[in-house]
Amino acid sequence: MSRIPPRDLQLQCRCGTVRAIAHGVTPQMGNHCVCYCDDCQAFAKALGRADVVDANGGTDIFQLSQARLEFTQGLDRVEWLQLAPKGTARWYASCCNTPIGNTLPRRGVPFVGLIRAFVREPAGDALGPIRARVYRKFAVGDVAAIPPNNQSQWTMILRLAALIISWQLRGDHKRSPFFDAASGAPLKPSRVLTESERAALR
Repeated sequence: MSRIPPRDLQLQCRCGTVRAIAHGVTPQMGNHCVCYCDDCQAFAKALGRADVVDANGGTDIFQLSQARLEFTQGLDRVEWLQLAPKGTARWYASCCNTPIGNTLPRRGVPFVGLIRAFVREPAGDALGPIRARVYRKFAVGDVAAIPPNNQSQWTMILRLAALIISWQLRGDHKRSPFFDAASGAPLKPSRVLTESERAALR
């Protein structure tokens, strides 16, 4: 893949209340994938946003360092939920229930899976091609129509692990818009779904 010049991507929720910038985005500094897991599908359902997944239940995600994200408006409307008490932190704009991205529920691993629905401009070459389509066993609809992977799921996971190590070595885990710089605590408490709420989303 030829080198693509870094580009700042403008991000915003559907209603425009929450806005952000992803700085210096290139295909080489992240992972572009589609995730069909039942948790990502449940997240979209919990927000009432069936429009953010494709016909097979896939969520288009670009995995990058949290340090590259800067909220420029509406940070007070950024909330997060967990499908289970120790589950992934799933961030969204509470004004219009636009999903933003997924992180671990604590600071330390500077990874965020930025959800394509929060990218409100044509991304062009910045995100690069989809490297892999993961957790296909949870896909719905005509699964035979899902394109083959450009690389294996395990190759993508190993590549992400290498990226996370490089981000930590340069101190990106200390720079996150989702967590307090001093304490490392999330900026807001989470909403944890009950067992009955989770069951209703499956």
